[in-house]
Amino acid sequence: MRLNRAIGAVASLALPLGAAAEEATVLQAVEVVGERPALVSEPTALQTEVMAEKLENINSPEVSDALKYEPNLIVRKRYIGDRNATLSFRETHTTQTARAVVMGDGIMLSNFLGSSFNFAPRWSLMQPEEIEWIEVLYGPYSAEYSGNAMGGAVIMHGRMPEQREAQVSAGVFLQDFSAYGTDETYFGYKTHASFGDRQGPWSYFLATDWLQNEGHPQSFGIVSGSGGAPVGNPVEGAHDYPAGGYLYNSAGRSDIGESVSKIKLGYDINERLQARVTLAYLDRNEDTLNPETYLRDAAGQPVYNGEVDIDGASYKVSSQRLGESKAKDLIYGAELEGALGQGWEIKSALSFYDVLEQKQRRSGTNYEEAQSNGAGTLTEDQGTGWETADVKFGHRHDGGWLGDRVLFGYHFDRYRLDQANYNTTHWRSDDIASLSGDTEGTTRTHALFVENEWTLAPAWGMTLGARQEWWRAYDGKLARDFGADRVSAAYPERSESDLSPKASFSYRPDADWSATLSLALAYRYPTVGELYQGSIDNTGAFNASFDPDLKKEKSFAKNLTVKRSFDSASVTVSLWENDVDDAIYRQTNVLTGVTNYQNVDRVRSRGVELVTGFQNVLTPGLDLDFNLSFTDAEILKNSGAPESEGKQFPRVPKWRANALVGYQATEQLRLGGGVRYASDPYDSLDNSDGDRSGFGYTDSFLVFDARAVYALDEHFSVAGGVDNLTDERYYVYHPYPGRTYYAEVKWKY
Repeated sequence: MRLNRAIGAVASLALPLGAAAEEATVLQAVEVVGERPALVSEPTALQTEVMAEKLENINSPEVSDALKYEPNLIVRKRYIGDRNATLSFRETHTTQTARAVVMGDGIMLSNFLGSSFNFAPRWSLMQPEEIEWIEVLYGPYSAEYSGNAMGGAVIMHGRMPEQREAQVSAGVFLQDFSAYGTDETYFGYKTHASFGDRQGPWSYFLATDWLQNEGHPQSFGIVSGSGGAPVGNPVEGAHDYPAGGYLYNSAGRSDIGESVSKIKLGYDINERLQARVTLAYLDRNEDTLNPETYLRDAAGQPVYNGEVDIDGASYKVSSQRLGESKAKDLIYGAELEGALGQGWEIKSALSFYDVLEQKQRRSGTNYEEAQSNGAGTLTEDQGTGWETADVKFGHRHDGGWLGDRVLFGYHFDRYRLDQANYNTTHWRSDDIASLSGDTEGTTRTHALFVENEWTLAPAWGMTLGARQEWWRAYDGKLARDFGADRVSAAYPERSESDLSPKASFSYRPDADWSATLSLALAYRYPTVGELYQGSIDNTGAFNASFDPDLKKEKSFAKNLTVKRSFDSASVTVSLWENDVDDAIYRQTNVLTGVTNYQNVDRVRSRGVELVTGFQNVLTPGLDLDFNLSFTDAEILKNSGAPESEGKQFPRVPKWRANALVGYQATEQLRLGGGVRYASDPYDSLDNSDGDRSGFGYTDSFLVFDARAVYALDEHFSVAGGVDNLTDERYYVYHPYPGRTYYAEVKWKY
């Protein structure tokens, strides 16, 4: 029972005449009208859904794959099991992760400890097999969500059993990958088992997943410049690099192992009110122990380190680092959702994400020393995590000055980062030599929000809303060892408060047409990682490589969405503009030479999206979703890097397009497939990289996917598929996956 999936908008039912009746009896047409729950808002901007049935058309070993055909967004997933699979909406760079909210079963999965590739949503809590549906909301137009939804929000809803059910599946994946001097095939597999049941008012769901995969190389070694005088050690195997210099090695294969165990328990307090508890445990390890070198000396032997001659000039080369990482996370939360009586509804959620253990060990760059467990580094999280609380109330009125519906509530979040970096005498152990840096800090936000809807005229509606937030950053601290002395310093506390008004006006002349104009202000406060990164000198003074006074981002967003519904199709056009003052981005200040998180004074982004959906197109059973988007994200003012003014914001493609097809060919056979396209964005603020491609740059791409599912009987099915059918090689600084094959067998009860 979920309010959002409760009664839709309007349903009608006409009963046929009883032709066989001995006496003619005329039955009156009966119209059954359902009212939208008070906690469910009318869409105020572009909004899409991914239903569980659609996943049958998508190769989706992980839940983030469900989004790969959604309009004007991208999940930067580099390989299956990628912990840094960031989510970016519309005009946001792939590292501006603090501009997207991701929640699953009421638990906050967005990692707002920072905003970069290291702070991707924790997708692993949700598995594709348990998804009931996913909401994708574009822009900060709902007062329910913080300014972190400046880009958008992804709200995932897991299924709770209505009867006894069980599922076991096993899948394998195989990836072809060749780039530069690497030409390998990588293998992985995943298993899933779940069981659930309902007994009276109680329902429960148990699931366990195990993923093992080999990821293709993500980092490559580059030497630049014209080189020095030859040293008499010629080597072969280096590759020309677009910006000059040579690319000569790779980090090699990553080995990923991840297990997730999850329990959900539900209790129906009454027919319309349910309480749920979720507990999940994540255990993950990822090793990179097989660095490659493309260089061979005159005897054909591999060369990892030292002075070498490439094309008659000398360069100093070094090995990629070896690495091991381990993480154990405990996630738990509780929800209460449903009707309270007297027209009131409630939806509340309490969630905790505790990092029980997180260690990353890395070797130095000398290959032989790394192999013999030489010196290295250790990064360890201690007490890192976050907790959130939300409570929302909704009520429908009878009109008048109170309007038709009100929603109001309270939000709380606290993000705590405590991360230490050590130099170690042996990189695969905890033999600590010194503390190279310790970063601590906490942010906390309280918020109150309200939305109210009015019917202005039979076809006209208005929703006004506001969100008041009180933000505080505190306990910021840096520490470091200098010889035998440990130096530390603390940052002063900061606190701010802002009101974010929202307004939406809708016109619905009939059931087929709708048009909505929405305006919203939103504030996105800096994260701990943006505020408190940096270092201190031996006197305890902070250096200039960070800015604890970093300003918040302020967004003024506008959106006009027009939708036309047909019997078996829909067409949506969305026009939007987003002006962001003090956009937070990591750049180099041309005046100071300092590279850190800075405020870009103003970025204006505009775009248009066309979203269509067709059922039974051309032939019964054939469904097609297609979307096309254009985005112009221009840097209007940037005092820290004036040469970027008037340029396109980096890593924002002007064009994106996706198509997803599903076809029920026979009762047993379902076919699916998709196309994904993005134009070539720039990588640098001044757009000076032009159309360079390959490692270190972001490329355009056009990839084709295919999938088939065959039901052997009522319980068993097999599936197979291919992503990136043409083996397109494209990069988002790091390389995306090559051609990947999938095979799966599933038993379902």
